[in-house]
Amino acid sequence: MNFSQAEKYLNSLIDREKSQRVKYPESLDHFRRFLIDIGNPHKSLKGFLIAGTKGKGSTAHLIDEICRVAGYSTGLYTSPHLTSYRERIKINGKLISKERFASLIEELSMVKQKISVFETLTACAFLLFKRKGVDYSIFEVGLGGRLDATNVFEPEVSIITPISIDHQKILGETVEEIAVEKAGILKENGINISAPQLPAVETVLKRKAYGNIKFIKDYEVISVSKEGTIFKLNDDKIQMGLIGRHQALNATVAISACGEAGIPIEIEKINKALSQFTIPGRFQIVRKKPYIVLDGAHNVASIKVLKQAILDVFNRPVLLVFSCLSNKDVGGMLCEIKPIVKKIYPTTILYPRTIKIEEIINNSKEVGIEIADIKENPIKALRGAISDATVDDVILVTGSFYLLGDILKNPPW
Repeated sequence: MNFSQAEKYLNSLIDREKSQRVKYPESLDHFRRFLIDIGNPHKSLKGFLIAGTKGKGSTAHLIDEICRVAGYSTGLYTSPHLTSYRERIKINGKLISKERFASLIEELSMVKQKISVFETLTACAFLLFKRKGVDYSIFEVGLGGRLDATNVFEPEVSIITPISIDHQKILGETVEEIAVEKAGILKENGINISAPQLPAVETVLKRKAYGNIKFIKDYEVISVSKEGTIFKLNDDKIQMGLIGRHQALNATVAISACGEAGIPIEIEKINKALSQFTIPGRFQIVRKKPYIVLDGAHNVASIKVLKQAILDVFNRPVLLVFSCLSNKDVGGMLCEIKPIVKKIYPTTILYPRTIKIEEIINNSKEVGIEIADIKENPIKALRGAISDATVDDVILVTGSFYLLGDILKNPPW
């Protein structure tokens, strides 16, 4: 099996990321039986498991970086990807090779029982990390926590990033119900840490962890600019390439988690590594004159922190290229970002669950955002914004990681 054949095989499986009609599993029993057939590779791994509504991907990447700075080998598993499945599985910061990916997918395809795309990729990561003998494995939960495939892994440290409303049809309508699902990764006798939470969420997490949970709060943002973010942790000043006040929180959680795991925290080494550290799709500046910023914010809470980052860095309105998935609160997102939008360029995503462009148009009118060019194709929408922009303008592309992936496959800048 080559890489193209591996992709084709994955596309033949149930993909809950693409379909709204496929029911979420009621238990992890089927996946556990599959893992027995391949030797339970996850049981030999140690490391970190991260759930939350926003910031869990950045936190996972930051933990990976901090572990490697301390001299440990790592396996990193995140989702979704922007342009290739290979982005989800990394060894020591490097994408899995096409050949190794295809070989592992072929091996998993030989197992009699079939599982979903996400479960297959999770099993692939388990196998690779075990065979590479990595010191620490870092797993980002795909959706929820309690019933996510990653939750068969027994981490040294379970981490909860900020929880807010998202995926209501699957996780629950209230933030408390969502918190219950996320809290499914917490271990009564393990190490559990959390970012600051809403009081109602904090109450749920404390109950689910039987009081065995530490909430991280001691950090102070000093500045946010095009060059990155500077913040203070205890008495240490840390500078990183990631942009946004929220990234200071993610870094604080990551450093605290590594410390709880017994990883030596040498601020000088961490500072050196993080000062140049960036993650694709997280306030990613891909062009200047005009500025083009790509960010994967895809719910109201993440749009709110993105808005603050735009104000911190540019302090002026943006030309907004926007689309999202059909299960998202498009009205809430557009209402939240309206104060910093000069014009919107509605578009769609080349993905089965894309929102209809008419919904973006109607919601834009409802919240009072001026509508500019309307293009179904996201590349054409961005080209329209570039054509209209002056050298001083800022073009913001956001609403979904899938939208960013469509554009990064054929970037028009």
